[in-house]
Amino acid sequence: MPAKARHSNGGKGGGGGGGGKRPSSASKKSTAEAEFEQFLTELSKRTQHVGEERAERAAREEKTREINRQKTVEAVEEPQTKEPDFDFSKARTDARIQQLLEALLATTSPFGKAPVTTFNRETHTTNPNFDVAVGDMQGWRTHMEDAHFVDLEFGSGAASRVALFGVFDGHSGVSAARSCRAEFPAAVLRAATPAGEQHHTIDFERAFLEVDEKLQVALASVGSGCTAVIVYVSPEEITCAWVGDSRAVLCRGGEAMDLSHDHKPVEEAEKARIEAAGGFVRENRVNGQLAMSRAMGDFSYKTDKNLPVSKQLVVPVPDVITTKRSSDEDTYVVLACDGIFDVLSNAELIEFINSKKASGMSNVDICHAVCNRCLAPSLPEGGPAMAAGTDNMTVMIVDLK
Repeated sequence: MPAKARHSNGGKGGGGGGGGKRPSSASKKSTAEAEFEQFLTELSKRTQHVGEERAERAAREEKTREINRQKTVEAVEEPQTKEPDFDFSKARTDARIQQLLEALLATTSPFGKAPVTTFNRETHTTNPNFDVAVGDMQGWRTHMEDAHFVDLEFGSGAASRVALFGVFDGHSGVSAARSCRAEFPAAVLRAATPAGEQHHTIDFERAFLEVDEKLQVALASVGSGCTAVIVYVSPEEITCAWVGDSRAVLCRGGEAMDLSHDHKPVEEAEKARIEAAGGFVRENRVNGQLAMSRAMGDFSYKTDKNLPVSKQLVVPVPDVITTKRSSDEDTYVVLACDGIFDVLSNAELIEFINSKKASGMSNVDICHAVCNRCLAPSLPEGGPAMAAGTDNMTVMIVDLK
């Protein structure tokens, strides 16, 4: 069955010695190990993709280590007769721990020491009915996992008055986002039924499920997933279909009009589905891990063979909103990933773009300015100074004519 579209017209522990004895070298080593293990425990709490199994395993290993440390302390009966050079020993130990921590951080941190600020730009002006600019920046992340597409023909030729646009924000690799970029235009066209010379009725749910099925064949062992926000523009309507937390915003009368809303696990209906599927929501994440409740890919959350696709922990079923166009007031549509919206609200983004347009800046340069505005500043010692502004960034501006 086709996805139901909603229509709108506007608005919006360490060990130790006792009994006066100096601690043995073994117990000192245990203390250093305990400090290191404590750091690892704290670091794991901050790692985005730490799962329940890893946490349980770490707890079991820590318990075993604690038992072994206690046995070591109890086995040491002879006090040291010679005063060790504690300051020198501690300095060496601290230096070694610091080296280990730096090496560990270098391999586990999703952020670089400095952001990658190379700006990739595109302009699409071959269709007289649309003027499109796209820009993306890797930013603080160690890899770029966003993807997008622009289809100004959509089966109707170079002067088509209908067009299709998409932005995908990947996680656990870029494979899902790139596959969606390749598959969605054709899948949406297959799900479209002509309803007049310049308009289509599109079964977006069919298109999303078709693409997700193809991803399952190609990427089941990869573990990658992504958001998807798709916008279809015709002379009469603007339709947005999406999963996840990438967004589309319409500038109507100079103000922001939401075309989508984020799919978050804490939403009542989303949380109810997750719990009914045997999962839980913790720290605003599905099973304490995934920050969105709907996504393409992410097949480790879609494994219950007794449940339909729409009832899994994470689902690829889109919400769909169709808005009647106002030719006098609708000026442009923006599609962007949450790397932008972590910093700017929908209204703030539209206000920012409007101010740049008023100054005569081109759309592609505005995209660049948006990315620079949303990039987190650097700490003096390297690394981002704040969490907001550390994600990959993609922004697309579609001028409506």
